Amino acid sequence: MRKVTHSLMLIAAAITFFTGVAACTGNTPKKYDEGSALLYADEGFKSFIEQEREVFEYQYPNAFILTKYMSETDAVNGLLNDSCSLAVLSRPLTKEQIEYIRGKNNRVARQQEIAVDAVALIVNKDNPVNMLSEQEIRDLFSSKITSWTQLAWNDTTPVKLVFDRQGSANVNFIEDKFLAKGAKFPANTYAQKNTADVIKVVERDKSAIGFVSVSWLGDNLERLQNDYSKDAMDTGKLVSLQSETDTIAVDFTDKVKVLKVRKDDSPIGYKPYQAYISSGEYPLFRVVYMVSTAATNSVGQSFFSFVTGFTGQKILSLTGIMPYMVHQRIIELN
Repeated sequence: MRKVTHSLMLIAAAITFFTGVAACTGNTPKKYDEGSALLYADEGFKSFIEQEREVFEYQYPNAFILTKYMSETDAVNGLLNDSCSLAVLSRPLTKEQIEYIRGKNNRVARQQEIAVDAVALIVNKDNPVNMLSEQEIRDLFSSKITSWTQLAWNDTTPVKLVFDRQGSANVNFIEDKFLAKGAKFPANTYAQKNTADVIKVVERDKSAIGFVSVSWLGDNLERLQNDYSKDAMDTGKLVSLQSETDTIAVDFTDKVKVLKVRKDDSPIGYKPYQAYISSGEYPLFRVVYMVSTAATNSVGQSFFSFVTGFTGQKILSLTGIMPYMVHQRIIELN
């Protein structure tokens, strides 16, 4: 009898031990609507990511997306180092990076196009220049153009090229598109701490050209933040996001002037409005990707599905950039 009792005690102890090990190693069941996930993103994408986060957390009160904004380079490194499970980037992970995450971190990296964004060129409201060509932008970064007199403005002041920060998505985009291979940015290029600082510099300096994500320039972005904040959210607003209404037009802020950009083979320039980004007539567009290494049935993967789904895509359409998955409406005419 004592032997049987002793054996049962050993079995019970073993079950308790292995249950504890499973809990410590994270093998307990996870819920898609409870817990938290850490997201790294380029600071230029902050405006629309915060809208996505607010609505998602309203839908799932026990789920939290912890956001950290940094350079795109640091966001990629966060995925590689397993410091975060979500990232928003202006370029997809390479095959080598995906394999590294699988081998080093034992995680599967999923990535999906979520938006078509654009880099906007902004100048002071008193600057008389209204349009630049792709070639003129290229010449600015090769130092062939250094002063405003070369850009149809009777001012000998040197041009200042202003970015949000080193290693940002905007810096990477301009480098890939306009700099010769191996070339460095010219000496008249300046980095700030964030996009808000770029706009402030341009507001007070007529000689500066700022390079920012177009989602920062929506005049009604502040209204949107107020309307869809957690405190102001209600069921009716959520239903309106989930309905198939037309994409609204977003006007640009009046704090700075947004330049038109024209392709080299076209006499017509365009501002980065949604329609011109979608058609490709505005040439400085780029695809935005969301990457997830989160486990299945976790909050991180749930947020990934939310942003790539209908409601998440609808939110993007309200921020001035194009959702990647445009839901077409078919209207029958009798």
